Amino acid sequence: MLKQLYYIVPAMLCCYLNASAQQAVPDTASRESLDEVVVTATRTPRSIKNVPVPVTVIGQDKIERIGALRLNEVLTEQVGLQIISNHGTGLQLQGLSSDYILILIDGEPVIGRTAGTLDLTRLAVGNIQRIEIVKGPSSSLYGSEAMGGVINIITKKMPAAYTGQLRARIRRYNTVDVTAEASKQNDRWGWYLFANRLSTNGYYTTDSISKAMPAYTAWTINPKLQFKISRSVELTLNTRFYIEEQKNNQGVQETGGLHLLKERTRNTDVNISPVLTYKPDDRNRLQVRNYLTAYQTKTTIDYQPENTLYDESFFRQLFNRTEAQYDRSFSDAHTSTLGIGNIIETVEATRYDDGNKLTQQYIFGQHQWMPSKQFNMVAGFRYDRHNQYSDRLSPKLALRWNINRRLWVQASAGGGYKAPDFRQLLLNFTNPVAGYSVFGTSVVAAGIARLQADGQISSLYMDAATIQNIKAESSVAFNASVAYNPFTRLNVQLNLFRNNINDLIDTRPIALKTNGQNVFSYFNYNKVFTQGLEFQTSYSLPFGLQLSAAYQYLDAKDVTVWDNIKAGKVYYRDAATNVDKKVKRQDYGGLYNRSKHSGNIKLMYDNARFHYNISVRGIYRGRFGYGGDVNSNALLDDPAEYADGYTVWNVSAQQFFNKLTIEAGMNNLFKATNTYDPLLAGRQWYIGAALRFVKNTRQQTGKQG
Repeated sequence: MLKQLYYIVPAMLCCYLNASAQQAVPDTASRESLDEVVVTATRTPRSIKNVPVPVTVIGQDKIERIGALRLNEVLTEQVGLQIISNHGTGLQLQGLSSDYILILIDGEPVIGRTAGTLDLTRLAVGNIQRIEIVKGPSSSLYGSEAMGGVINIITKKMPAAYTGQLRARIRRYNTVDVTAEASKQNDRWGWYLFANRLSTNGYYTTDSISKAMPAYTAWTINPKLQFKISRSVELTLNTRFYIEEQKNNQGVQETGGLHLLKERTRNTDVNISPVLTYKPDDRNRLQVRNYLTAYQTKTTIDYQPENTLYDESFFRQLFNRTEAQYDRSFSDAHTSTLGIGNIIETVEATRYDDGNKLTQQYIFGQHQWMPSKQFNMVAGFRYDRHNQYSDRLSPKLALRWNINRRLWVQASAGGGYKAPDFRQLLLNFTNPVAGYSVFGTSVVAAGIARLQADGQISSLYMDAATIQNIKAESSVAFNASVAYNPFTRLNVQLNLFRNNINDLIDTRPIALKTNGQNVFSYFNYNKVFTQGLEFQTSYSLPFGLQLSAAYQYLDAKDVTVWDNIKAGKVYYRDAATNVDKKVKRQDYGGLYNRSKHSGNIKLMYDNARFHYNISVRGIYRGRFGYGGDVNSNALLDDPAEYADGYTVWNVSAQQFFNKLTIEAGMNNLFKATNTYDPLLAGRQWYIGAALRFVKNTRQQTGKQG
């Protein structure tokens, strides 16, 4: 990283010297941040300065200036978030994996996870107005999958005039992204249409048959309608359609040697959400919404060049949620929220048995108390009833004290939970190549009986009939923050966090097959914790320059393993002497794929006189355990089990004209690579242009982005 800074620092200095000769830009960043209104943290619009939980807001201008095409490219530059490649491009937040993070679009959940990972490359960013990130348990408002936090993608609203935009970007690997959007609104009705097409040839990161990023083409269409029935009643219809076609090659070792396979996958995602809002006055609001979404993926694998079938699989998920929410503001100091909902979810898949319907009813409540401008409190709960596990109560309490205009502190504590998914309940899978089997807890007894009848079981580790349905995972989490603005241009913020997770769901072998492979099922047994701190600071320099830096320290451990190490009960095999030795506390690295140290540094420059901006961003990820085991104890406790850390530098620039924007940039400027991170695709250049048009309104010029 120091070598890279040798090149970056002079570039930063040149930007500063160039800026010194230009007109100074008023410092408005701090004021804009304090005036920002967020909805995700409390499910009601509130100024961010009155929200007592950790919230990060990423605006449209920040998304556009970094040249991002997909959601993962935006989130990777945020402190406390790590993009992980595991059954897709997933997310890690404060050390918690994708399973525990709820992704929303306009407050509605995105479905279609693979092994718990929601692939963020499915989500285009061209229609995003802002992204709100709530860190910490949010099950008291959003239920399961929000145990670690919530990321809410808020799409663009309908402006008062007829507007439109055409945007095109070209990247390395023949990546082409084209976007078109248009909207219109008047006193009674409005509409918005967004369409995006992204195609890429993909890329290899190693000398292998399969591409690390397969070639694919994806289409996203997002139409919206809005109709004001009366002064107090409004009806909106939000829809989204996504289609992706993917191609890749594989190799399989069979009799006669290595065989080439061609894999083709088609993913579709459809969302329909009508919302009826009744707001008779400023103190009362009733909203009734229904959200129907369907996700489907189909994969076909053929032998090549014969083009005969090797394997075929499908997955179909249907999710329907009906919800009503009433907000009542009794006074400026007291606001209450009450909501009820019903969820019906079904899944059909090649690997799943029958009994694939889940139902859930819930009620949630919240009260916001703000006795003065200096102090506010939010207390809430959610009660869930589910047909597959016991009822759950998720409480939360959050406090904020604005000590003065330059200093504030806040703290929150809450309970969260994650329900067992279809995979953990209904999976019925035998790997045709490796030969192992995995059964969900609802079908494990029947699965073992069938294998025994076929003569495939050599021995049982336990009686399958005694395996009970797994419980929902639960957590208790704490966050505490302090922020200080010693003067107008400087902001410093520190956040401490701790997440305690109980009844963690994981696999365990339950039988040995005659082919020497195991049969697995799911159990509740682990306890884990993640804890750490996040530090952020930003400084608005003169002449349009802004410098920011962020750092996260993360400690993530398995509690049972940690206790056994402290008790001297855990050993490793010394390769030199072939003797078992005790694992020392300082050698235990905790959970795999977590970096203890990570952070970023950013320099942003806006030239108001000549209407352009430049940004330089460095994203650092420290070393992390990659999953290898060199000393026969299945723990992260040896330096050889770590992947090296790395720093990715990205640069971008935009030039604004009256209606035209031209942009260019380079991602991964110094070609950082890592064997265990396929998302590092070498240096990637891009160029693009956007054409905006507005009818019947005064054209806006000047500083943008």
